[in-house]
Amino acid sequence: MTKSISISLATALLISATQPVWADHGENFHCDRMPFLSDQAKAAMNQLAHNNGMRKIVSFYAWQWENEEMRRICDAGAAGENVDTSCLEGRRDWDAIAAKIPEGLAGQSNKELRPHMLELTERGYHTTDRKEVMSYCAKLGVVDSVFE
Repeated sequence: MTKSISISLATALLISATQPVWADHGENFHCDRMPFLSDQAKAAMNQLAHNNGMRKIVSFYAWQWENEEMRRICDAGAAGENVDTSCLEGRRDWDAIAAKIPEGLAGQSNKELRPHMLELTERGYHTTDRKEVMSYCAKLGVVDSVFE
């Protein structure tokens, strides 16, 4: 009996040790905590955003990038590729996100940024578009149907 327990324990330890670092984030692109908390995200936010309004704008473009990346990952998974559908925290392409931000916003006050923030809010990158991407991925069978 102890030999059986030892083998089971050794197998469990081996499996857990070989899991990727991101495995604790779950699947379906779910994150266990608020986004933008990794050191990389904090540094990028500090570089790209000079005030709270700009932080919101950068967040919206990061969500837009995530939605595009999630769609790309799901297309690859549906094509038979081995894909990672864990949390995107720490895996964002901040150069690509920065390229999405329109020129001329840097240095503007919160009041000056407000019309752009309102426009982004109406687009719904963080809500409507995310639901559409997740439904798309679920229809492809790459993630569970989490929003339906």
